Amino acid sequence: MSVHTKIEPATVHTKAEPARRNARTRVLMIGKLITCDGSQRVRIRDFSAKGAQIVTENRSLTKCDVLLKRGDLCAAAQVAWINGDEVGLTFYREISADDLASS
Repeated sequence: MSVHTKIEPATVHTKAEPARRNARTRVLMIGKLITCDGSQRVRIRDFSAKGAQIVTENRSLTKCDVLLKRGDLCAAAQVAWINGDEVGLTFYREISADDLASS
């Protein structure tokens, strides 16, 4: 006996599932944010495998590609949002908590 599942195509009337949030870990770490305009020291406030929230000292940051560096770890990311001195980053590849903590 075989079981077949019919998959309905999505339409504009299909209700979208809410975005899945990754578990965030609160941390208090210092790192370096590298942009096209140079580098600056940042505080890493929280972290997940897919992103981080940081606090910057320089409020001139714009939405762009950046590198978040901490020790030997260098993570490519995109600035997802900016609210004053707080910045949300989305990593281009997942980063484990062990990678962040061990650097």
